[in-house]
Order: sequence, then C-alpha cells, then structure tokens
Amino acid sequence: MTEHLVARLADRLADPAALAARVTAAETPGLAETRSLWHAQSLADGHAGVALLFAALAHGDPGHARVAHAHLSAAVTKVSRPAREGLYAGLPAVAFAARTAVTRPGEYGGLLTKLDGQVALLARRLVAEDAPRVAAGTAGARMAGYDVVAGLSGIGRLLLAAGPEHRDTTELVLAHLVALTRPVTGPGGRTVPGWWTGDPILFSEPDGIPGGHFNAGLAHGVPGPLALLSLAHRAGVCVPGQEQAIRTVAEWLLARRSPDGVGWPNVVPLEAELAAASGTRPGLAEARTGWCYGTPGVARALQLAALALKEPDWNRQAVAAVAATCDRPGGARASGDPTLCHGLAGLTTIVTLMAREPGGAELAPRIPELTEALARAADPAHPFLWPAAAPGGSAVVHRPGFLDGAAGTALALRYATAPDAPLGELPWQAALLLC
Repeated sequence: MTEHLVARLADRLADPAALAARVTAAETPGLAETRSLWHAQSLADGHAGVALLFAALAHGDPGHARVAHAHLSAAVTKVSRPAREGLYAGLPAVAFAARTAVTRPGEYGGLLTKLDGQVALLARRLVAEDAPRVAAGTAGARMAGYDVVAGLSGIGRLLLAAGPEHRDTTELVLAHLVALTRPVTGPGGRTVPGWWTGDPILFSEPDGIPGGHFNAGLAHGVPGPLALLSLAHRAGVCVPGQEQAIRTVAEWLLARRSPDGVGWPNVVPLEAELAAASGTRPGLAEARTGWCYGTPGVARALQLAALALKEPDWNRQAVAAVAATCDRPGGARASGDPTLCHGLAGLTTIVTLMAREPGGAELAPRIPELTEALARAADPAHPFLWPAAAPGGSAVVHRPGFLDGAAGTALALRYATAPDAPLGELPWQAALLLC
C-alpha cells in the first residue's frame, strides 16, 4: 500500500515541464497559493524540493536518478535566482537537493564545488551583517539571519555536509550561533537571552508582539541553532563555547514548557520571559503540533542536544513529550494537514527518527498508527494525492513540493515504513535539521 502510494505520486511528478505547467496554469482549483509560491529553486515549492523525493528513491532504485537529475536541471536552466537565498531558496536549495542525489563518488562534483562556494559566501555575508550587533552585546537578532529556513542554521547544516573544504566557514557559523546564546541588553536595559527579536512572527502581523519575543519553534526559533550546534558536536566539529551554548538553550527550553509540562509555545513574549527568569513558569500553551512549531520539532532538537552532551534526562524528557503528543486526542493527527511543516508527516518523521536513537524505543509502537493515518490521508482524486490544509482549515491547497506538499509527505511515509532504506550521505531529513 505504502509503496503503491509513493509510486503513484512519483509518476505524477516525474515530468518537470508538465509539473511546472500544471502548477502555474489557472485551471485547477486549489492551486492559486501554489502558483504564487512556486519557484524552480525552492526546496519548499519547486523543482529542488521535488528532486528530494526522486533522489531518495534513486538510492534504492537507480532508475529514479534520471528524474532527480531532470528536476535539478529544471532548477538551474534559465532560472533567475530569488532575491533572498537560504536553505529553502536559491542556490543553497539546489546544492542541498544535488547532494542528496549523489549515488556514487564524484557525482555532481563540479556542480557542488561551484554551489558550495556560493553557499559559503552567503554564510560569511550573513555573519558579517550581524557581527557588529553581536560584538556590541545589543539585542535584536533577526530570525531570518539565524533560522533553519533562510538563515545560518539551515545554511550551516549544508556546509557541515560539504566537508573539510568549507570547515573554516562552518566554524564561523557555529561561533556566531554560540554568540547568539549569550545574554544581551534588551528593551528597557534588561538582560535577556541573546535570541530576543522584535521581528513579527508572520508577515500578516507586521507590528509583531509588544516588547518582542523569543521564538521557540524549530523552523524559525532557537531550537534551530540548538540542532545545528548539537549535530556539529556529534560530527566532531566544535568551536569554543559550543557545549555551553547547547546547555544554555536546552535548559531554557526545558524551563519554558507549557503548564502541563509537555508542549512548547510558539513564542515566549518578553514579559513571560522576565517572569520565567524570576522563577515563574510561563502560562503559555502549545499553539501548534508540528515540525515548524510545537512539541515534535523542539523535542527532536532537545534529543540531539542530549545525545551530543550525553544528558540522558534531557533525552527522557524529550521522548516523553513526544509520546504524550502521540497519545493525546487531536494534535497533528487531527489537524487535517498531512504535510511535513505543520502536520502529520512531520510528526511521523520525528517519531521515527527519535525511536531509533538510544532511549527512544518507547516511541516505536506509535509509528504504525501514524503511517496508517498518513496512508488514509491520500486521495487519488487530488492532483498530488495529499492536499495541504489552507489557513483556517476551510479549504485544501494542492502543493507538490517538499515542505508543505505531497513530495515531503511521501518521503515521510516511505521512511516510516522502510527506515533502513538507503538515503545517501545527506538524508532528506537534514533539510529539517532533524539529522
């Protein structure tokens, strides 16, 4: 059943030109949002993201390598780079997809040499842009400067995979993220954690949160730097202060859980943080149960930290939080969204990864139910089998891509049902900073 669903989706996504024409045409209801987001060099909604599915399949069936290559070619042929680049947009997105597609030594070597150099330049530029603020110890971190989707956490993961040729830049990124965890002088002259930001969470809310906030989601908040610092530590790539930075963020997250002691809020507003610093646990409930925000993403970052620093109690708390999430009514299973970013596919992937780590075995019995729910969510009547939930949940959107679309959902289903299938040197889950 699972293989059949993945194969059916792969068949519908196999022709890059036909897929792009379908997405950008005005004929299919539910594609308006996808048309506005589609960009060939997008890891979320573009050929780069779709290539991840075929790259993963190619490691078990070389026949899919041709299709992965075709989508990569479509991502670089006569395509203008987006105005802002990061792991999910532009040349870094193409570099990530190409690296996952490597099935033999030297494959895509020339392309990756060029792209890795561009990624390193981008990383150095982002560090340089924020370095004066960091050196002065003043508040005001920009989420897009350090997060997974657009910032240094995502780019750093790609550089970590690039190997020793770019070790200097990788260490520069790690050192900058270490500095991000040091206290700064915030609003009103008060000392606050270094990741305080005045950025709005959503473009639709440009005024942001009064007093600013501390983002607690894996996609855009401090769990992203925590995950990268921990993964680098496990890979033997360390800079001064890295262990203390991991400890600082992990302990902060554990102390900022929702009142039930399990979930995490999307953000901690300034006033709640000041209260927490004085010993009062913030009364902030989990607002989303996904990879981007909420318990699953935060818990995986904590588990990575626990494994890096050999802190079994952190691991126990992370695993227990995800187990509770799986067992309670509602959450990602009832969200109506099967995708990686907000929904069931993200939870399923995280549970599968965490269950395979030391101390995570209690999560394994939850995987069959999650995979069955993912399979049930597929509907052949939809153009890409798995529709995403529109904001507000009143409609569906048809997105073929990775982060909020069907390709990512298929990857999650395949991994949960065949976790030992080969994925290559850089697994697709690394795009989520989950490994």
